[in-house]
Amino acid sequence: MTFRKLRALGLGLALGLASLGGAATAQTTSPDRVLRMVPNADLQTLDPINTTAGVVQSHAHMIYDQLFGRDAEQRPQPQMVATHSVSADALTWRFTLRDGLAFHDGAPVTAADVVASLRRWGARDPHGRQIMAITASLAAEPDGKTVVWTLRRPYALMLDALSKPAGNMPAIMPARIAATDPFTAITETIGSGPFIFERSEWVPGSRVVYRRNPNYVPRSEPASGTAGGKVAHVDRVEWLNIANAQTAVLALIQGELDFVESPGVDFLPMLQRRGMRLVRINTLGAPGMIRMNHIHPPFNDPRARQALMLLVNQEEILQAMFPDPALYQVCHAFFVCGSPQETNAGVPQGLGSPAAQERARQLLRESGYDGSPIVIMDPTDNPFVHAATLVLAQQMQRVGFRTDVQAMDFASMAGRRANRRPPSEGGWHIGLTFWNGLGASDPVGNVPMQASCERAWPGWPCDAAHQALIDAFPYAATAEERRRILDELQTSAYRLVPYVPYGQWYLPAAHTPRLSGVLSMPGIIIAWNIQKAAR
Repeated sequence: MTFRKLRALGLGLALGLASLGGAATAQTTSPDRVLRMVPNADLQTLDPINTTAGVVQSHAHMIYDQLFGRDAEQRPQPQMVATHSVSADALTWRFTLRDGLAFHDGAPVTAADVVASLRRWGARDPHGRQIMAITASLAAEPDGKTVVWTLRRPYALMLDALSKPAGNMPAIMPARIAATDPFTAITETIGSGPFIFERSEWVPGSRVVYRRNPNYVPRSEPASGTAGGKVAHVDRVEWLNIANAQTAVLALIQGELDFVESPGVDFLPMLQRRGMRLVRINTLGAPGMIRMNHIHPPFNDPRARQALMLLVNQEEILQAMFPDPALYQVCHAFFVCGSPQETNAGVPQGLGSPAAQERARQLLRESGYDGSPIVIMDPTDNPFVHAATLVLAQQMQRVGFRTDVQAMDFASMAGRRANRRPPSEGGWHIGLTFWNGLGASDPVGNVPMQASCERAWPGWPCDAAHQALIDAFPYAATAEERRRILDELQTSAYRLVPYVPYGQWYLPAAHTPRLSGVLSMPGIIIAWNIQKAAR
């Protein structure tokens, strides 16, 4: 059955609706110069500082640039910066902008814009908050192109922080926009990156459109990750929200789409048979995280959180998510299996076993849980997280939890989890999510690991001793000291339980063989450097 027949039956409704509003604009662009992509979630918010959602960070990379990028080996490389230096005592950093930088409205990018943007980023990002806490001054030089950042103590991860591709991307925006309160989402999106956001064509739930920035001046180096020359080889990029995996896969095979970030795992064999390309753009995979709300009962009591940690059987959840064991692994390492930061310190024996579940029942009773329904947010538009949510609910019921699984899409869950009200008043108890392996492997960049109370990621863990270990990591002088902190931090995590790992998986993206130059970067999709061959 062809994709067009499926659309007539209604399975292609999302794609059909996505095409209507921008039909006139799209018809003026050659189909060979239009890149049609399906991200793994719908874009409903636009501020990369105000949220850590992966789809928002991918959006940010389309329209914004940053001082440093990360190459394919995760090494920081200059991006907006022409030259940089650090003083002998590692306290004073100087960054000079390269020529040709301009915002989409035509205004030049200045050092003042950089300072304002970094201050806003530094109010929300874990690395940024650490750096701001030791900042003596951050100022623009009179030449308008140089930023001088003076610290009170050395920060070894400065370039790693400024080049981070996900979490809270340090996007450079005009100073007047960067002046927006960092806890209030921006309403105007003007960057200096390789693509321009077409706000008039944005239809939340349906379509996001970008056009090539004709004034963007790429770097001369080859593109690698988010570093190097960001050359846009297409004139228009369309992100389409197609929740039905079968619709997206058939549209890709039929040539109606070019790239699907997260094709349904059941369709991978068919995609291979039909000549589509499967690419692993995230070499560290995605660690799954069961996030609890720490500020409301029962999970404000660590015994209830520990009960949840003990009862989770990762293998059972992963089997429900993925038919092919090659796509996943059981992983109890908070800093990602296969990463340099992996450690087995503090892992309780037999997690998910009958003995562990019996211990979970005892802890649940000790926590004073009164049998109230546990509100579990269920993102039904993400098939594998939806499957994991349903299995988790069953596992929780086995040890005495009452569960209230509430269906919603992933974007709605991302919005609702910021709600601090009690679950009975529109809040929540539990939401399953996943992180990119690169961000989760960084003890500071692993945002859900933070325990900074009201400033923490939704769920709001609060523990001074745990946070102190995170804050100490960037200042470790030797590899041995870093390893000691990693071991202590994971041991602390199994005590505090900021979230519960539920496994690690490696899902490929899929694209048509007409595409070449697809770049890999954990946690985001990249549209520059992609070339689309004519039919």
